[in-house]
Amino acid sequence: MKTSAVITLVTAVFLLSGCNSEPSEQDLYNAMNKVVEQTNAIVKSIAGKDVPKDALRELKSVKKHDCVEVSDKSYKCNVTVVVDNEKRTAAVILVKTDDGWQVVDK
Repeated sequence: MKTSAVITLVTAVFLLSGCNSEPSEQDLYNAMNKVVEQTNAIVKSIAGKDVPKDALRELKSVKKHDCVEVSDKSYKCNVTVVVDNEKRTAAVILVKTDDGWQVVDK
């Protein structure tokens, strides 16, 4: 009896922990890196193959401070981001999709 109660409790904890699925720092990095890559692709399509190296951006790091649930599958997160050598703190809104987290507002 005690064994089944412990198993039920452990299972419930794992299931409930899945409900609070705010994006991790790695999720934020991946989502923001997609935006940087899309921006670089646009620059390359406009400038052709002779794109100056300083025209392209590189996401170096993302530090998550906190996230607040906005709706069922979206969160507003405060982050500090380093792009190239520029460090900025901002709020971003992310939505969970079938392809992972997507930035919808910066």
